[in-house]
Amino acid sequence: MKFPVTVALMFFASVLCAAEWPATLPPHPRLLFTKSDIPQIKQRIATQDWAKARFDSMKAQADRWLSTEVKLPARGGQWFHYYSCPKHGARLRNESATRHVCPIDGEVLSGYPYDDVVLMTEHGRLAGAVRTLGIVHQLTGEARYAAKAKGILLAYAAKYESYPLHNIRGEEKIGGGKVGPQTLDESTWLITMVEGADCIWSTLTTDEQKNLEQHLLRPAAEIIRQHKMKIHNIQCWKNSAVGLTGLLLGDMKLVDEALNGDAGYFQQMATGVASDGAWYEGAWGYHFYTVSAVSHLTEGAFHSGINLYGAEFKRMFDAPIDLAMPNLELPAFNDSHQASVTGNASLYEIAFARYKDERYQLVLARSKRDSDAALLVGGDAGGTVKDFIPVSRNSPASGFAILAAGKGNNATWLCLDYGPHGGGHGHPDKLGFVLYGLGQVIAPDPGTANYGVPIQAGWYRTSIAHNTLTVDGQSQKPAEGKCDAFIAADAFSAASATAGKIYSDVSFRRTVALIEGNVLVFIDQIRSPREHTYDLAYHNIGKFTAPLPFHAFQVSTNAGYSHLRDAKSLITADGLQTIFDLGRNKQARWIMAGGQMTTFITGTGVGAHTEDRVPLVIARSTGTEMHRFWCVTLGQPAEAVSLTEEPLTRTDSSHAEEALAVRVKTQSATHVIVINPLAEKLMLKHQPVPARLTHLIGKGQNDLTIQHVTQ
Repeated sequence: MKFPVTVALMFFASVLCAAEWPATLPPHPRLLFTKSDIPQIKQRIATQDWAKARFDSMKAQADRWLSTEVKLPARGGQWFHYYSCPKHGARLRNESATRHVCPIDGEVLSGYPYDDVVLMTEHGRLAGAVRTLGIVHQLTGEARYAAKAKGILLAYAAKYESYPLHNIRGEEKIGGGKVGPQTLDESTWLITMVEGADCIWSTLTTDEQKNLEQHLLRPAAEIIRQHKMKIHNIQCWKNSAVGLTGLLLGDMKLVDEALNGDAGYFQQMATGVASDGAWYEGAWGYHFYTVSAVSHLTEGAFHSGINLYGAEFKRMFDAPIDLAMPNLELPAFNDSHQASVTGNASLYEIAFARYKDERYQLVLARSKRDSDAALLVGGDAGGTVKDFIPVSRNSPASGFAILAAGKGNNATWLCLDYGPHGGGHGHPDKLGFVLYGLGQVIAPDPGTANYGVPIQAGWYRTSIAHNTLTVDGQSQKPAEGKCDAFIAADAFSAASATAGKIYSDVSFRRTVALIEGNVLVFIDQIRSPREHTYDLAYHNIGKFTAPLPFHAFQVSTNAGYSHLRDAKSLITADGLQTIFDLGRNKQARWIMAGGQMTTFITGTGVGAHTEDRVPLVIARSTGTEMHRFWCVTLGQPAEAVSLTEEPLTRTDSSHAEEALAVRVKTQSATHVIVINPLAEKLMLKHQPVPARLTHLIGKGQNDLTIQHVTQ
């Protein structure tokens, strides 16, 4: 197919030659692969066990579809976020089209919207069948697979336009779909259908192609196009659906819209991807969801002669490796569950094929290579694969400060979240953190529940559910903080950051240091012109042990607090030490220094659902300002350390309250950490410490030597 010169010129002008525009599109197939790619795919099947296993599985699926009667659902489906128990927040177990069971108490739910969520699953299953049948047809040359896929496509062409338009509230409005309740669902479904249709397009008659175009493909693309969004993961799926439809049909206006529109591919890359490669929504699940969306379009374009594999998209593959925990997992920040880099190995198959970055072999070597992407584009991931060693790093663009020490799965790793709120998927958790050590996540972020259940807003989107500050029982406001001091050295790493305008008249600074590989030291500074109640929450997996006599405590009904259970309290000015037993002699010891009257509240919060309980401790104080020294030590067993405030001598400061120093005495050394945000002229034991952040170490009470400073 040849394109008008005006279209080609319009494209070049809009993207400044960012991608070469072909004079003609190659013949079908041209989205998942081309005819010229098939010999290499067959060679992969013949020589690589993992490729043969994947193809055999796909062919077995296709064979089952040959004997399956195709029956389309009577209507479109509903939002998968509804498919949770409204009481416990747990994902339901599907036992039939009308039987949906809570895994916590066995309650059976049926009817709307649960039955309709299953219908959405069936629509997705049928689309997947078209794609699988199409791929197997191309790799075997057998017409029967193409015929079955054609039957499903033509059935939808006869039915699609009669499906009512509906959204997640059942309303007939733009933003909804016919097959799905959102243009998002319509897009993911259409992408799969189009990729499958491309594989059998040359087997269709001209009339059949026209029928699919007029009664299925263009109507679905138009529903998606009517709903305009800006920089968002959903818009990336919409771009891919519209762009692939254009590439299938040879409609370059649709392709141009998907690439060069106000919210097209190039705008998404330029605006949505931070300079460090993280997607702006600050949730790793949505990061990979966006990469998955974009990769459909980039692959379809690549096989059609348009190379979209630029530097911005590559950074989206680099960021998860750069910012991963020692086990190559990523924290459950914002509206995300914990995400796995190796669990997204299919995306790195594409990245390795297109960018040839040897670091991606790290991911492929740890995967089973059992994806369609591995079969279709998977390269040789052999050779020497380097170990993954997490390093301390600060990423101001996405607002993550990582402190790391050690190698392998048992390394210690902490990520302080101080950056952008994350838009609609952000949580009120500024200066919250996730701590990993001893081979597991120890201090978790709660992540998310399905959006359609009350506990999502009642717990997961509250500040008290996170390892951060809550003031007067009310969650933080959306804000963006700033890290203004950071040190990354072999034996010491630290970060100091402010939270931004999380409350109208409260400032919050948190400084964290990792010393000796397994001791995390925290300096929290909170200030306000008015009196407030400050709650510092810390959540830790395992079994909680309180060494002192706690008394029953009545929690408030404020957002989040009502989900606390087994609450007890202790009022003291002497500080507190507690132990979290992680099993197998592994421990996390939580220590807060004394000096200020504090109500310590212990209990459990919510984990994956209401009955999955995670221990926590809250340090509550009332006043206009508060500074806290506390630490977490990890070990088998965890070491007990002492924390005391270290006096500073100020020579020319009118902001005395801004600078603090803490002495940390471990079994092997004495450390002093000085936080000096205004870089004032200060003295510690006759030593000048004018840097924003200083680390001193010594063997005795006064024998302290500066080891690390911010530059």
